[in-house]
Amino acid sequence: MSVHITKTYNIGGLIGLRQNAVKNAGETLGFKEMSLFKFPDTYDSDDELHVRMDGIIASLCPEDIVIFQHPSGESPRYDGFLFEHLRRYHGTKIVAFIQEIASDRDDSEYSLSDEITLLNRADMFIFASAALRDYYIANGLKEKPYLIQNIPDYMTDICANEHKNKKLYIMAETSQNEYPLNNLNIEVVQYDEYHVTESILRLSDGGFGLIWDTDEQALGLYMAAGIPVIVKKGLSCEKYVTDNEIGAAATDFEDVYRIAVSESEDKLSQYYANVKKLQDLFINGIYTRKLLLDTLILCRERL
Repeated sequence: MSVHITKTYNIGGLIGLRQNAVKNAGETLGFKEMSLFKFPDTYDSDDELHVRMDGIIASLCPEDIVIFQHPSGESPRYDGFLFEHLRRYHGTKIVAFIQEIASDRDDSEYSLSDEITLLNRADMFIFASAALRDYYIANGLKEKPYLIQNIPDYMTDICANEHKNKKLYIMAETSQNEYPLNNLNIEVVQYDEYHVTESILRLSDGGFGLIWDTDEQALGLYMAAGIPVIVKKGLSCEKYVTDNEIGAAATDFEDVYRIAVSESEDKLSQYYANVKKLQDLFINGIYTRKLLLDTLILCRERL
């Protein structure tokens, strides 16, 4: 029995970075990469796409487990063909790792109905957060065994700890600051699968990392850079941040401004010290490794 994890190439950005985080952690456990490639599949006939799928799943054996990272960055047609081919192997289990709502992305061909149709063909789910699960269940996703990620990390050889500045960092898919925080020393760092090391080094200049929307992958990069965070209250990583005192929770942007500007030097030093204690867990992918092992156990026990 082998475990395979999908990874889409020619995609970049947040999707590529997030998939790398999971795939890299899985490889340390002996899990295998199942490589996908982003291309305009409308140019392929059904027969041609079937041939592509045969190549993609060539290493698959009966009873294997496939962790499908969603969104894959591919079209509903492409993903549907992949699921069809996976189902041809007796006993193969599909675990859909749902990392964000694909139909909410401007660059996605998915409708919400497309997502529900595809994901209901999986045997088990991993959700990036409990809120994400609630959303999909409310919109027609079937109840099946599941796990919640909550703590994203990012494996890297970089362990940055030299902090000289007091910036507020925002991880985003564009270079624009979309938040009303213009009076602060803000630096927007784009999610970039191909230049993660450079991003971590930029973040390590010092200050706070902001986590304000439903994507919390930024936590792993901030921790690798060794900086504390300001997290919006209600997000899934809030409890982890406050319990471990690696930053503060804010209710609104006035709160963010107050924390970024007025936090005492003693408090800031304590945040940095607490981040340093946990940093190795993040840069070695320990949280993702544990999640993947829990997935394997639950899959074998419940399916």
